[in-house]
Amino acid sequence: MLTAIRKPLPILIASLSLLLTACDNDNNNDTAMATITEGSKIAFDAKLYRTEGGVPHIVADDWGSIGYGTGYAAAQDHFCQQSRNILKFRGELAKYFGADDDADSENGNGNLDSDFFFKLLAAEGIYDADIDPEFDTLFTGYAAGFNRYIRDIGLNNITDQACAGAEWVIPMTADDVKKFHLTPAFLPNFASFILPAKPPESVAKVTKKSPQHPPKKDLSHAEASELLAMINSSYNPTDKGSNGVAIGKDLTEDNAGLLFANPHLDWLNFDFRMYAMHQIIPGVSNMLGANQAQRAHVGFGTNGSVAWTNTVSTSTAYMFYKLDLVPGNPMAYTFDGEEKTINKIDVTAEVLGEDSASHSFYKAGDNYMVGGRFPWMDGFGVSLRIANEGARGFQGGAMAMAQSTTVEELKTAVNSYQSTPGINTIAADSSGNTLYGDLGPVINFTEQQVTDCALYGGAMYAGNSSACVWNTDSDSTDQGLMGASKQPALIRSDYVTNSNDSFWLANPNAPIGEDYVSLHGNNSSERTLRTRSGLAMIQQQIDGAGTFDQQGFLDTMLSNQHYAGQILRDDVVALCQAAGSVDIDINDSDEVVELVTVDLTEACTVLTDWDLTANLDSQGSHLFREFLRAANSSYRHLPDSFSYAVPYDNSDPVNTPRGLDTEPANNAAVLTALGTAVKAITDAGIALDAKLGDIQSITRNDQRIALPGGEEFEGVFNKMGYDTISTEGYPDVTGSSASWVMVTKLTPEATTVKGVTAYSQSSDNTSEHYADMTKQFAVGELIDIPYTEADVIDQATSTLALTEGAEECQDNGWENFAVFADENECINYFVAVDENRTGEFSN
Repeated sequence: MLTAIRKPLPILIASLSLLLTACDNDNNNDTAMATITEGSKIAFDAKLYRTEGGVPHIVADDWGSIGYGTGYAAAQDHFCQQSRNILKFRGELAKYFGADDDADSENGNGNLDSDFFFKLLAAEGIYDADIDPEFDTLFTGYAAGFNRYIRDIGLNNITDQACAGAEWVIPMTADDVKKFHLTPAFLPNFASFILPAKPPESVAKVTKKSPQHPPKKDLSHAEASELLAMINSSYNPTDKGSNGVAIGKDLTEDNAGLLFANPHLDWLNFDFRMYAMHQIIPGVSNMLGANQAQRAHVGFGTNGSVAWTNTVSTSTAYMFYKLDLVPGNPMAYTFDGEEKTINKIDVTAEVLGEDSASHSFYKAGDNYMVGGRFPWMDGFGVSLRIANEGARGFQGGAMAMAQSTTVEELKTAVNSYQSTPGINTIAADSSGNTLYGDLGPVINFTEQQVTDCALYGGAMYAGNSSACVWNTDSDSTDQGLMGASKQPALIRSDYVTNSNDSFWLANPNAPIGEDYVSLHGNNSSERTLRTRSGLAMIQQQIDGAGTFDQQGFLDTMLSNQHYAGQILRDDVVALCQAAGSVDIDINDSDEVVELVTVDLTEACTVLTDWDLTANLDSQGSHLFREFLRAANSSYRHLPDSFSYAVPYDNSDPVNTPRGLDTEPANNAAVLTALGTAVKAITDAGIALDAKLGDIQSITRNDQRIALPGGEEFEGVFNKMGYDTISTEGYPDVTGSSASWVMVTKLTPEATTVKGVTAYSQSSDNTSEHYADMTKQFAVGELIDIPYTEADVIDQATSTLALTEGAEECQDNGWENFAVFADENECINYFVAVDENRTGEFSN
């Protein structure tokens, strides 16, 4: 049944004081009565369909109305989370919640620190960039649709108790939506370094050059190594990742292109929560896929001709510079023999029940000064430069990708804007070709500069000379970025894949060469377990059936094969049986040894019987996980402490290292790790032969949903992140894990999509779509998502017609919006919306 909603209900609370930002502030409302134009009568006009799993499909004739329907759908599914994010991105969390009431923060001033950081981004003008007219109107519509939902429902009728009736809920503006999109993807990862940057108080007020004297100290090798590890884990944490696999016409029976997408993202961080959506402007654009929940457009998905996804890249997009500060004056540094000033940026944030608080940030040229673990002292400071994506994705980049009809065109679009930050692109098209490319913004350094400028093992680089400044090429889209022609890419008709390793083995049959600077990532080195797992499964299918179909492809990718178990289990059992027991040290002290003997007999039997998967009914999977956890100092590779039967061989990187030396005396580390795992599991009261599904789950509304999958260090392609085992088994999903899982089949005749949002579509625990997709993901089932408008209408479980325009300003209707001064201002707003209406691509 078609449900029509036309006239919104009045807003019920006075705190909703601002609705949209598109009103003309120069309007003189005391002049002649505004005229309702024909187009402004219905300025927004969208149909919102829902299909299985709650996937929203928005059909409209213009970008503003597409945004309107999308914003309304997002409010239905994530109203409270989105409302809190409005405050976060404005830098107003402390204003409403106080300085230290941020549940996502690990420090005492989480809200205030967050506010300072987002105030910095605003002060830097990041949100002032001009954007495409498509996005300009899309964002305006998105905010209007989001606010329309609260007018229809009423704040006191919100069912999500996280914000029902809350005074802190305020309307969304188009500027808020713009902030959601233009905030740099990875810069917030460095906020914990930028925020504590502070010059020594005793000399911060120096205005004249002080007498020279040597720096007080330098970094030790150990300090530098710790900093390097911390830097790497902050930008690209070892538990973060994604899988992207594209199969071409050489390996499909009907010459189709197939794409498997599975970004691995933190289930607990709403900023990275994926949300499935479908947006159709008939005859112009048909985009189906997902994006971060606060975003207004499809990011990972398909336009019917090309399908693409992304994985986190190994390329370097940031650099820490050691600055030689002017002796006695830490607010100045030397560069090419000249003295340069470190500038201060002051920001202020309101705090609930307190006076406003201020904070100072510091910049050396275009680089942010950093602090905390980074020393800032007499003669020594550190600055940070990041290869940001800027606003280029919203200045042609995303729309160029959306219009691509082949992987070649997609590559050209990404190359032309370099707006995909820190990620690889994996794609397939309807002609059966595939693409891999590491094409985002990357530091433009030569290998000679890497050698000459690196300090402390690469933790920092020399910041005192122009010889260590980033270069710019003729095809760089911004200063200091690697030119597009220097970035690795591969187009194939068999397959390409990436699981967060470097470019080297996107396809082992055609290794990408060594002509790329090392800042793009390593090659000719051991691959991670998840990379090896994916490549091994592809080869299994080629060696078996020889070709892929969509369902078989999906079944393989979600088969939960345990790659580390496949290549090690038999030898672990041999060692286990030979030893029978092992003595392990249970004292954490390096000085005191406290040995206990662990009987391995049962463990030997359990591992012998294990089916080498991380499926729900697998018995022994958790034992092998804890065994690897106990041994692993290298989170993504096999343990360094083991002695392997076949060591790493650069001529066989997919299959090595493998196997174990089965002489117990030569592999004591294996037995120690196994004994440690056995003790940890038995101490927790968990059986060694427990089914994985009985101890690994997520809880939704007090209902336990058993989940399959495994950790990064196990080589399970279907990655799920958990903390260590306890008496209750594994806790709810705590780390980077499967999010939006999508398999797309493309032919010239049809587009077929299967997908599921692993944590379900809604964050509202009262929604019917709070756990339904999670249950399907748990058993490896994906939803058939309709692609054509006709199929959407045919399969819709609900339909909502949404319109809004100037006619609703009449007869005192303007008061329902609670933001307009009078009827004139209301009408003029909708007239402006209509005048800026666009339903085509601008370029």
